[in-house]
This record gives sequence, C-alpha cells and structure tokens, in this order.
Amino acid sequence: MGWLVKHIQEHPGGRKSFRRQYPPHLRPYLSGTQLRVSLGRPDSPDFHERYAKAARQWEDDVAVAERKLAGSFDQLTPELTAYLAHAWLKSALEIDEEVRWTDRPTARKLEARSVMLEEIEADLQNSLALRAVGDIAAIVADWGEAAASHAADMGFLLDPNSEAFPAYVRMLHDAQIEAWRATLKRLEGEEVPTPAEPEPPAAPAKAVKKRAAEVLLVPTFEAYAEAQGVSDGVRREWLKYIQHLIGFVGHDDAQRLTRGDVVAWRDHLLETPTRTGAARKPVTVRDKYITALRCTLAWAKEEKRLEENVAADVRVRIPKEAKVRDKDFTMDEAKAILEASLVAPTGRLSAPYVRARRWIPWLCAYSGARVNELSQLRKEDILQTEGVWVMRITPEAGSVKTREARLVPLHPHIIEQGFLGVLKGLGRGPIFYEPLNLRATGDEVKGNRHVKKVGERLAAWVRKDVGITDPTIKPNHAWRHLFKTLSADAGIEERVADAIQGHAPGTTGRKYGKISVHAKEAAMAKFPRFCIDDVSAQ
Repeated sequence: MGWLVKHIQEHPGGRKSFRRQYPPHLRPYLSGTQLRVSLGRPDSPDFHERYAKAARQWEDDVAVAERKLAGSFDQLTPELTAYLAHAWLKSALEIDEEVRWTDRPTARKLEARSVMLEEIEADLQNSLALRAVGDIAAIVADWGEAAASHAADMGFLLDPNSEAFPAYVRMLHDAQIEAWRATLKRLEGEEVPTPAEPEPPAAPAKAVKKRAAEVLLVPTFEAYAEAQGVSDGVRREWLKYIQHLIGFVGHDDAQRLTRGDVVAWRDHLLETPTRTGAARKPVTVRDKYITALRCTLAWAKEEKRLEENVAADVRVRIPKEAKVRDKDFTMDEAKAILEASLVAPTGRLSAPYVRARRWIPWLCAYSGARVNELSQLRKEDILQTEGVWVMRITPEAGSVKTREARLVPLHPHIIEQGFLGVLKGLGRGPIFYEPLNLRATGDEVKGNRHVKKVGERLAAWVRKDVGITDPTIKPNHAWRHLFKTLSADAGIEERVADAIQGHAPGTTGRKYGKISVHAKEAAMAKFPRFCIDDVSAQ
C-alpha cells in the first residue's frame, strides 16, 4: 500500500487526478502530438533494439490516429461494454490486492491507510450522488478519458461521440463504485474475492491488435551465428546483407517480413548496381544475400521464434553461362605464375609479403589449399610428424572453411627449394604477414582481414604483373581445380586428394576412418612436379 500511496502522491494532479485520469493498473493515459523516447548513445548496448521498439510504438500510434481520422471505430455492443467493465473491476481489485501485501505495516503506512480510507469514502459518496441524480454528462466528463484509454489498453478503439459511449462510461463508473466498496471492506478487514477472468465477446473486433513478440533481425542473426558457429569473417559479411534488407524494407521486425518483401528485395538486388556501378551476379544474390536471410529465418523457426520462414522458397534463377574453358589453370598459366614468383620483386615491399609472393603460389600448386589457409600459416604450423614434414592448417591460425584442422605433407619439391631454411630465421607467429602492423581491432582482428589482404594482393599481382587476365578463372582458386585435375592424372585416390585439400567427404561411407599422414605423403610423391627452368634452392 505504501508504494501505491507514494505513487499517487508523486502524481502532478494529486490523488483525485490520479484516479480520474489513470486506470487502476497504473498505466497513464497519454495524449499529445509527439512521442519522445530517450534512446541513449548510438554506440550504447541495445541501441538498435530500443530504436526499433520506439519506431514500432510510433507506427502503432500513427495507425490508431489514422483509424480515428477515418472514423474506423469498433462497435460498442452491450456484450463488449460488459466485458470492458468487468475487466476494469478485476484489474482494480488485483492491484489493490497486490499492493496490500507489499510491505509490513508501519506507523506511516497506517496513517496513509487512514488517509486513503477517507478519500475513497469521499470519492465513493460523490460518485453515488452523481449516479443517484442521473448526471450522465458529469460522469462522462470525469471518466470519459479513462474509459477510452482502458478500452485501447484492451485492444479496442472507441468513438467518444457515439451514442453507446455514455452508457459504456456509466457502466465503467458503476464498476469503479463496486471496486471502491470492495476496497473499503478490505481496509476494514473483510475478505472480498477478486472477480474471475471476464469472458470476451463472441467475436470482438479489435482495433489495435497486439503485436506478436518482436523478432528483431540483427539480434536474431547474431544468435543464429553464435549457435551455428559461423566464422567471424562470414558473420561480418552476412550481417551486411541482413542490414541491407532492413534498409530496403524500412524495419527490422522479422514478424512483419513477408515473402513478397523478400521477392522484392531479390529483384532490387538483381536490378540495382552496387556503389561501384557493377551489377550483382544472380549467383551472388542467391548464395550470399538470400542464403544469409534464409538460414537466419530457418534457425528462428526451429527455435520457435517465428512461425514461418518466408525466404524458404524464394529462388534466384541462374542463367546457364556458356563454358568457354575449364576452371583450372592451364599448365602454361601455372608455370608463368611459378616462374614469376622466382623473380625478386622491386619496390618497397614488406618482408612477409615478399615471402608470400615467393612461396604461396608453390604451396597452392602442391597442396590445392585455399589461399587464405596458406596466408595465415605460422612458423609453428610447419612441423615434422611421424617423420614427415607437414603444414598444419588449423582454425587456431585463422578461418578454415571446414572448421577442422588437417595435416598436409610438404611436397619434396617445396623442401628442395629451401622452404624450411627460410623458416629458420623467423620467430614464432605468422609467416606471410606482420601482426604488429594490423590496424583493426576487436572483431576485425578475429576475422583477420590482413590474411585476406595477402590473398587479394597476390590475385592482383597475377592479373597485373603475370598477365593472366582471363575473367573466367579466379587467380588464386584455380590452383584448387588444377590440383584435383593433376591428382586424377597421377592416379591419386579421390578420397586422399579430398583429405589433402580439405574437401568434406561426399558420402556417409567416406566419413568413416581417416587418411593417414603416410597415405598423404605417398600421394604427394606421385603428384607431378612443375618443371620450371632455373629453380634453385633458396
């Protein structure tokens, strides 16, 4: 009770104004033309969630205002009137019951109880007098705002100018009289039960439907990425796609997202060029943008956060392109890159990048590994196990697509060229980039953009300096295709080649057992050498 008295005393209009303008459940009736919400600093935690919540509240308020302007009100039937009045009485007695047992009585609280008793008795007598003389105009003037606010809280939009509205206010007024009488009896020590839950009208026409619990897209994506173990680099990339969708539809509520929204977004992505003026390829839209959204919503549906994945059946048609060549390098192209790697670079290049240009092309050629798996290698990842020199490709060093470590034997030609000797002069840590030069912080370091930068610079070197400009091949990834081709030519078992390259097993049967280091070493011994003139140990 002390809490209720304190809340009433702090209300600007005093006790009487509090009971006239506010329903018993302590939610004030607010009016005005502005919605002002403190969101905190833009970089504070949960800022976007607070912003989205305020935006949705504004949208709801505008929707109600538009309905009022259009005169689209709920019909105030006798059944609805009785339902709302019963709900008012129940709510009033529930609050009274809740605050009654909040604190132990003290002298101050007993005094406040006495004051409340007197004021309730005075208000009750005034209301009884209004009812006795049938002054409906005075009752509507005193209780009309609270009655309309109560109906809105229950999900109904009423017209205060309708013929049925005064009768509704009168019934609500009667319910408050009953609530006061019950409160007085309780203050005197008598047990008065709270009414049961009222039965809603058979078919209530709600004006303001309660929005389902919000499912915000960005937090949902972050939760999915965390649960799925999405790598930091992919997480940052996919987050941009989710944010692009939010900007396109103008909100971030997954509950409001429709299949039509996703289709329109897909079409917009295909038709609108990027900031650089280039058109997005359909495969990019499908495998990146749509896939990021589809996976996020699928997870939300599995977790019962959403009832439907509206992106589940949204497809992107991929026109079949004419195939003018294979995806792997020709032997002439491969040899041109390897020969160029032997030429001492000119200009001011860092020592790690000089090593990258010299050795990563050869490591790609003799392992079929992904370029970023090699650019993140550390000195401690080159080791001898079971008598075999191997490179350890591991998530401990950075991103690995399969999220599994693997050992790849060094081809004898790599060792003969002096790769191990180069490592002797290095300390522990990355071989092909300098970690102290990283400018990124936080999540960017975890994603290790510097590793990707090494691969990007090598690709640019292949295009510009080596002169392999054919756009149908990828200047780093083509090594993986070539490795698989040459493995088949050398009679290397496909399962062994997959284990060396880090390809996931294609069947359940292939997941059984493992490929030993010695089996991989035997395969490497069969893998053909790239014959380059003037290759010498370095």
